[in-house]
Amino acid sequence: MSEATQKVPFSATDPFRFCPADGTSLGDPRPSGGVTCPLCGRSWYRNPAPAVGAAILDGDRALVTVRAREPLRGKVDVPGGFLEVGEHPVEGLKREVREELGLELEVDPTPVLLAPHTYGPEGVWALAIGFRARISRGEPKPADDVAEARWIGAGEVDGVDFAWEHDRGFVRAALAQRD
Repeated sequence: MSEATQKVPFSATDPFRFCPADGTSLGDPRPSGGVTCPLCGRSWYRNPAPAVGAAILDGDRALVTVRAREPLRGKVDVPGGFLEVGEHPVEGLKREVREELGLELEVDPTPVLLAPHTYGPEGVWALAIGFRARISRGEPKPADDVAEARWIGAGEVDGVDFAWEHDRGFVRAALAQRD
């Protein structure tokens, strides 16, 4: 990061000061936190970032991953990640798992988990959306952001060092609901 970049104050919770679409200076935010651009008329908010995760099931086991990167490197989570702009959650989950593990999934489109939480050192709010899934093609081959992939059973869930407690509950619930 350049010295100039380090001096620019930024907070994921501060309102936008300039319109992301056209660069126009923005006024004070409304009580809701949103601010409207006087030039283009668009409203801008610092919303939680949607993230998706998969409880990938195989019989009485679920696939979990060990984080290879910060935040919380070395801790366990479920395969998944942040959605791209305009991406449907199920399609984003399939993309993330393909990138992280080289797997193709069959995803149950009904979410099992909706959990707001903070992410990273800045404490950015994220909304985790968890889905049950099964592998339709491939074997887990961790990419550079996954240190390890391993299968765990319901009896092992409490002993796993999860990065986020909601993932523990998510895996436990997905295993309890298995077909």
